[in-house]
Amino acid sequence: MENQITAVYVDETMYASGGKRFANLLLDFVVQLVLGFLLGLFASLLYLAFGIDGPAIWIAEMGTLEERFLGVVILIVYYGLIESLTSRSIGKYITGTKVVMYDGSKPDAGTILLRTICRIIPFEAFSFLGSKARGWHDSLSKTYVIDVKKYEHAVMMKQSFEQIGQEETTELNNY
Repeated sequence: MENQITAVYVDETMYASGGKRFANLLLDFVVQLVLGFLLGLFASLLYLAFGIDGPAIWIAEMGTLEERFLGVVILIVYYGLIESLTSRSIGKYITGTKVVMYDGSKPDAGTILLRTICRIIPFEAFSFLGSKARGWHDSLSKTYVIDVKKYEHAVMMKQSFEQIGQEETTELNNY
């Protein structure tokens, strides 16, 4: 029997729970804070090792608006890069979730960029707390955050049913 990828369309039973979505939010926020800290550390090391003080001074003298802008840049680079490559953020790896399209396929980079930019909408972080745990950044980008185990179980079940059908067809053709 040949190996084939079975498409399974996402349904509400596969959605990541609100608790997992909230954990993703918190875990990814911590990762972004660490990235900001590492950026500051790198700027300090540039100054200490090479006497390049521009980045360290810029970071040290940032105002609120500049801090928010840097936070948005970190958010866009973090989610845009990691989710484009893997369909998962660090938080999603930890909670066993991932981002997919309706047919279960990996979103393309443009879709991930749209999804990431939508995260900047004020109060967007609270939009996924409804009964379906689907946020504005999900609905506007037409993506879904699913529980990987539930999705893989659905794929396995579909493949099992397809295999049963193929075996019956093969047996009938042998008569």
